[in-house]
Amino acid sequence: MSEIWKRSITLDISIPFENLSELLDYIIDHLERTSNVVYISKSLLEDSAIIQFRLLIEGNPLDIQIKFYKNKVEISYSPQLKDLTEEDYKSIDLEIERLLRSFLIKRESSSLFLVFSPKMELIPKSKERGIKKIISSIIFGNFLYLFMIILLFGILLYQIFEMLTPIILVLIQFIILIFANNLILYRGEFEISKDNPSIHIAELKMKREELNNILRKCLPRIKEIKKEIYDNTLALGKELDPEIISSIIRKYDQSCIPESINIKVVNVYKIIENLTSKFKFPKLPKITLLNVLPPNAAATGISPRRSAILITSGLITYMNEEEIEAVIAHEFSHIRARDPLILMSLATFEYLTRVYIIWPIISSLGLFFDFLYLFFSFTLLFFVAKFLEARADLDAAIITNKPKALASALRKIGLFKYQSHVFEIVNTAEWLKWDPHPPLYYRIKVLENLEIMKIKNTFISAINGCVKGFIDSFKGK
Repeated sequence: MSEIWKRSITLDISIPFENLSELLDYIIDHLERTSNVVYISKSLLEDSAIIQFRLLIEGNPLDIQIKFYKNKVEISYSPQLKDLTEEDYKSIDLEIERLLRSFLIKRESSSLFLVFSPKMELIPKSKERGIKKIISSIIFGNFLYLFMIILLFGILLYQIFEMLTPIILVLIQFIILIFANNLILYRGEFEISKDNPSIHIAELKMKREELNNILRKCLPRIKEIKKEIYDNTLALGKELDPEIISSIIRKYDQSCIPESINIKVVNVYKIIENLTSKFKFPKLPKITLLNVLPPNAAATGISPRRSAILITSGLITYMNEEEIEAVIAHEFSHIRARDPLILMSLATFEYLTRVYIIWPIISSLGLFFDFLYLFFSFTLLFFVAKFLEARADLDAAIITNKPKALASALRKIGLFKYQSHVFEIVNTAEWLKWDPHPPLYYRIKVLENLEIMKIKNTFISAINGCVKGFIDSFKGK
């Protein structure tokens, strides 16, 4: 095995030293099941650990070393094979990173997060399974479900109104948009307000087997357990207490100890209040929390006076307060600029133009041209939408004066979604996806290199930046 390493990269991944031995076994088990990997070895040192192996690429040996430090992981290669491009090496980097993060995720999955607020009301299970679940499917998740509903409804309307049907469908969608702030509030678990300002999270961290036992015994009664914890802490004006939480859970399983419980409190209302002042809104947007793990936020409303913001408990769990503020500031920008109304108007213009002008002209040319037009029009629509998202990034960075906080938040969101830094690789196809957001690699790069004083107009800068970013993607930068 080589001692002279020709290429190295560093990953900002922290591995608790007590988990290193388990991680080494996890990686070696994976490598042993890979047919073109030979000569696997490991060594556990006083302040680090090393795994070395040989990867055979079309018969050519490539020695790889993974060295684990306290706050980083270093990957080294030797020799530097002529037939391997930098992109090939990056692909290997990403596979190793994905393997490391899959281990960490399995470790993190040995956590149970209990989310509270001072004046929360636990939602009855029947209500959550009913209309709230339908609203969730339509608005926040299953767009195919929404498309099918609109399609069926449109077919029924066409039997009555014929050629007026598209206009009626558009009017219905604008009515929904007007009341979208109320729909998003109804979907949330509980509203953040002056009287209910903070989110309190109790994280139970323990071995997987112990947590599985707790889940098996406690999950069927989780609402009752949360209510008992709430009644003995926040309802009495007290903070969440690991001792109290442990004593309640130990009624069902003895493995839960106070030392395994971490408490996090974030005053979300204060963040919203500060941003309302910075953005000069006439009133605070209403804000609600959805208790799901993916870190995210969403805004809707036709104006600052009729606006609402939804945040997830995952955002509170995984982000620090600067990152939370930056993500919410991004949503404030959408509200201030009335982006939901702009996007709806653009989509409506495209839809009515297509139905009443384009289709009558190209319908005789066949389905191929129909689908070709749809592809180009939708791709263009989503590309224009990327301008609004890029502008919201710039607005958030300037208003908070913390562009790197938003970049850090986006990187965490990307890692949660992809389990590696694959999202930071330049990819032209990402610009052409039917997604209103610019590629994550572009957004992060812009924010990390942003010189705030040079930005005169965020919207013009966003347009110029997106167009340049798209062109540069063909050059691999």
